[in-house]
Amino acid sequence: MINPNVYFLLGCPCAGKTTVGNILVQKYNMYYFSGDSRRFDYYKFAEKEKHPFMTMDASDFWDWSLEEMVAWEKGVISEQTPYILNDLNELSKGQEMVLFEGMLDLEMVSKVVPDNQIVYLSVDKSVCEREFFTRETHRGMVENIMNTPGISDEEKQRRLTVRKKAAINAFYENANEFGIQTFMREETTTAQEMAEKVARYFELEG
Repeated sequence: MINPNVYFLLGCPCAGKTTVGNILVQKYNMYYFSGDSRRFDYYKFAEKEKHPFMTMDASDFWDWSLEEMVAWEKGVISEQTPYILNDLNELSKGQEMVLFEGMLDLEMVSKVVPDNQIVYLSVDKSVCEREFFTRETHRGMVENIMNTPGISDEEKQRRLTVRKKAAINAFYENANEFGIQTFMREETTTAQEMAEKVARYFELEG
């Protein structure tokens, strides 16, 4: 089981995880563990026999079908989840509270994380589509694609479209199926309001 001072802020793209996470970390002096910023660290543990997705040859990534891209996205997250959980437990021994923000294998974490230590933030899928490439964490994808030499503008647009679809399809999930509390971000919901809702659920106030 995960230690009782570790909290999980999971969610689909563009649901406001990073913004809400920053509010919680600052207000409650929590150690902040960003899944996105640590993701590449775990490739050093990859073994071909145990981690087929992390060790997969992705040199022909742009020739993959959407289904293959989605499977790869989900597979990498699934293979990294045990390492992240272990690191969070170790970190929590020296911290008062730890907040993980990002995405993990929902089925896996639902089995080891108590209900009151995990939430999933969601938003209408149309918002994901509209806002995906406006997010700071996703802008690097745009730059990499747009600066790729030797491909047409049409191909660049195709790659932008399929990359966005793959990420959304991989991580837009029904967390309720795994018994994970879901909070939906509405168009009028502020990040502060969402943070307060999550804090109440985590019982961080006192």
